[in-house]
Amino acid sequence: MKRLSLVLVGLALLALAMPLAASQWVQLSFDQVARESTFVVRGTVENTYSRWDDSREVIFTYATVRVHRYFGETTGPDLLVVREAGGLVDGYRQEAIGFPEVRTGEDVVLFLAPTDDDPSAMRLHAYNQGKYLVRNRGGVEVLTEDPVKQGDERLGRGGRFEVKANGADLDGALTIDEFAGMVEAARAGEPIAVLDRK
Repeated sequence: MKRLSLVLVGLALLALAMPLAASQWVQLSFDQVARESTFVVRGTVENTYSRWDDSREVIFTYATVRVHRYFGETTGPDLLVVREAGGLVDGYRQEAIGFPEVRTGEDVVLFLAPTDDDPSAMRLHAYNQGKYLVRNRGGVEVLTEDPVKQGDERLGRGGRFEVKANGADLDGALTIDEFAGMVEAARAGEPIAVLDRK
């Protein structure tokens, strides 16, 4: 009986430690993410809301995304619902440490795949690799990785982040046209040209 209790305590400690390592995923190649995604879209997050799953174990945040463009010769609805783990319901917050966060008002490019259990919603494919922010650099729209992940504030990794419209932090960012070409090449099974940004 003591041994069973120790095993259960060990499993409980392991479960508590898991969220701290949740941000460590296998990095996939761009072409793999592009090929495996059902949709690759550019859009605006119109609103978000959070709710419990049916078993009241996990909080999910749902984001309504107004689609402005589909990449890679696919098409779909004008509005998509994207679901990610984590959120705030009735004063109770759950964070999926290291997971991406989709926020109201964001201008985004997303790689999307179906959720496993909700046919009405999509999920970000390849976690943080599945989300880019659209920013303006001298009149040119560019894509940059979203530097804010769930749990960053609580773990002391900084607060909210604002990308300056024409800041140096956008140097080396992909333009929308470069991104579109890369998605089309990946979906066609062609090699993706490496861009020289020096």
